This record gives sequence, structure tokens and C-alpha cells, in this order.
Amino acid sequence: MPEGEKNVSGLVKIAPLPHWGKAVEIPAADQGDQAGGGAKVKTKVLRVLLVEDQPGDAMLVMIALRECRSTRFAVSHVATLADARDHLGREVMDVVLLDLSLPDSSGLDTVTKVLQVAPRMPVVVMTGLDDPSLASRALEVGAQDYLVKSDDPGRAVERAILYAITRMNSQIEREHLSEQLAHEQQRVQEEMVVARTMQFDLLPRPDRLNPVLEKQGIRLHSYFEPCSGIGGDLWGCHDLGDGRLSLTAFDFSGHGIGAALNVFRLHTLIDEHRSYLGDPAALLNMLALSLRQLLGRGQFATMFAGIIDFANSELTWAGAGTPPPILFRGGRREFLDTRGVPLGLSAKPAHENHRTAFPRGSCLLIYSDALVEAQGADDKMLGNDGLLDMVQDCSGDGRGLSVDRLLDQFYAWARPPIEDDLTVIYLDWP
Repeated sequence: MPEGEKNVSGLVKIAPLPHWGKAVEIPAADQGDQAGGGAKVKTKVLRVLLVEDQPGDAMLVMIALRECRSTRFAVSHVATLADARDHLGREVMDVVLLDLSLPDSSGLDTVTKVLQVAPRMPVVVMTGLDDPSLASRALEVGAQDYLVKSDDPGRAVERAILYAITRMNSQIEREHLSEQLAHEQQRVQEEMVVARTMQFDLLPRPDRLNPVLEKQGIRLHSYFEPCSGIGGDLWGCHDLGDGRLSLTAFDFSGHGIGAALNVFRLHTLIDEHRSYLGDPAALLNMLALSLRQLLGRGQFATMFAGIIDFANSELTWAGAGTPPPILFRGGRREFLDTRGVPLGLSAKPAHENHRTAFPRGSCLLIYSDALVEAQGADDKMLGNDGLLDMVQDCSGDGRGLSVDRLLDQFYAWARPPIEDDLTVIYLDWP
């Protein structure tokens, strides 16, 4: 040891550190030959900004880092907060070892001021106080770890540095994933809006349908609301000519995007085979066979297909497992038979047509199962009897059923959320 570095008692004195603010590379301790081959382990260099105004404490930290065997450190040492902020503004560092008692700053506010310059910098707080509450508050303001100064920091400094870097990297990764998730959710939401618009565009267009209805003196009220933006319900109405009107309504199993994609499939099939609309049973049998080849396991659709022949005052229909529509005729209400195997489940569909009179003054209510399977505050489903009661309450003014009143009463009764797509079609021939 050079002359002047020992006192009279023989103890080592720590001289002031030269070249403060300049990076000093501290190599990892020599590990010798590896596996008998004489090669040295290649170690990573981490850039450390040591912010410490006490030369003795700074030297102890450097000695501790020199003893590390797995990592090399390039240390830049400054003694004030102002110098630390200036250094971070000029150079990229991997971690900051920060004393909380500096000439120009003290306490946890020091951490905040460092992070104002380098928000994503891992900061290890160094203090002479072994105070758990101070450590907790340091983490709350943005530090990644807490280190109590000691005469022999040993490997604690290395562990604190590596932990702080790892913790900050994990935080950055979580923030990045959160941003990606938010971006993805926004993208999906935008696509859902587009898909919802497309699905609503599949519904009968009023500019085409209204002239047909007016010609026959028919009033038609409809309501369609998917439970998740888009869904598996759809209905259609087509003018067959000769005073005949086709009505279709179907409901796919499941909800959301998968069910909506199947809706587009079935709508395309109906459009491609419009000639089948004149025979409800033949339409269902054709669609059943087609969907059998297209749908995945466990997927199916219930469907109602009907024709109102105004010239002959007759209703012809076939069903594939839909809730039974209600026919209002002659002051009475009756459920139509729509029992049948849902589309896509049978390789040998055998749907049949049913016929009944449909004179003037008749009305027809078609609806999806969400209307009768919804539960009220008492956890009981509405069911067919409950629906008839609601219909009665909403038909007492002598002008037929008010669909708006029916829906208002239904939503007031039902316990939210409605977990299925809801479709209601009401056709009135005054």
C-alpha cells in the first residue's frame, strides 16, 4: 500500500474517490479456468450510477461490486442529486444506487426527482436506517428495492441491483402487455361495431318491405337485440307474390362471434335457395342437410318458417325446435306446434308442414327463447304462461298487442343481464 494510506494504528484509510462522475469498470472476480479448458466465463456489464456523497460508503459499495463473480459493473459515481439528474439526461444507465441523504436533497422526494428524469430507471434506495416502513414507502414512490448501508455490504448490493433490474423489466413488460391488451380490446370493439352493423344489415330493409306490407294492409313490429353486440338470432320476411308472405326466424346455439358467423352462413344459404321459401318444410329439410356439413360438433339452429297466404286466409308453417309462436285469432290465443329436430343435428331431417286458418283480424307473435327463458327476481323463468299474462296486460286497449309495452314490461320484470339474443316479431292483419 502506498505511503500515507495507513494510520498509526495500522487500519486501512479510504481516500477520497478520484474522477467522480466518470465511469469506472469494476471487473468480476477472477473465476479461473472453466471445465479444465482455461476459458473464462463471459460476464455481462451493467451500468450503475452510484449517487453517494460519503466517499467511505461509496468505496464500500465499489468493493462489494468488485467481489461479484457473475456480473461486471461499470460504475459512474456522483455526489449530488443535481449531478445525478444531469448524468441520467446524458447517458443510459441500467440502475441507480441512490443515497437518501444528499447535500441537495433528502428523503423519499429524492427518488421522485430521479424518476422525473428517467421514469423507467430501476432505483435501489440506500439508507442508514433499517426502517421497514421507510422501505415500504420507498417502493410506493417508485423505487424497486431497498438497501440498508453496512460496513460489509457483501453480495447484498449485487442482489439488490439484479432484483431491481428484474423487477423493473417485469413492470415494463406488464405495462407493455397491458397496452397491447387495451389496443387489442379497442381493435376487437371496433370490429364488433362493424360486425354488428353488418348483422343488422341482414334484417329486412324497411324501404323494400313496407310497400309489400302496405299493399296487404299488414302491420309488422320487430325487435332484435343481441346480448353481446352480435349474436345468433336473425329473422327475415320475403314477398313471394300472389298475396303470399314468407316469414323466417332462427336462433343458433351459443353467442357472440361464433354464433354470428353461423348466422351469415345460414342467411347466405337461404338467399341462395330462395325457391324453397314457398315450402317451409322443404326449406328446413334443405337447410338441415346443408348445416349438417358446415357446423361444428354441438352446433345447431332452431328455426321457424311460415307462409301467410292472404288471398286464401291461411297460414302454413314448419318448425325446428323454436319456441311456439302465438296465434291470435277470433279472440283466442293459441301456441303453434314447432316441435322438430334443430337444424344441423340430423342426417335425415323430416320436417313437416302444418296449416291453419289465418283470417282478417288475426295476429302472429314470433319470438326467440330469450323471452320465455329469462329469469325474474324470484329466479323463476317467465315461461309460456308468464308470457301469455304479459301479452294479456299489453293487449287491453282493444288495439291489439303493443310490442313496445310488452318489451318494457319484460325488461322491468327480467333480472339483468339478459344472457341470450332476443328477437320479437309481431304481425297484425287488422
